[in-house]
Amino acid sequence: MTAIQATYDGKVFIPEKPCDITRGSKVKLTIETLDHSNSETKKRLAAFRQLTNEIKDLSKTDPLPQEFDEILSKRVRFRELGGL
Repeated sequence: MTAIQATYDGKVFIPEKPCDITRGSKVKLTIETLDHSNSETKKRLAAFRQLTNEIKDLSKTDPLPQEFDEILSKRVRFRELGGL
């Protein structure tokens, strides 16, 4: 049996330290509520939640069209315009 301290964010449990559990493993959770007044843990959890929400928002965008790759494959020449 392995004991892991984690914080529940409303959807998932986030371990405080890395743990050696194979992804997809079924586990049995026994809940013992610990003092969660630690402001550092709250800050980290809020930052993690914000990051995951931003990543979700980024994945909602449509993929770039095929024309984008064609445009990037062409050479572009820049020239300096004087007097601007």
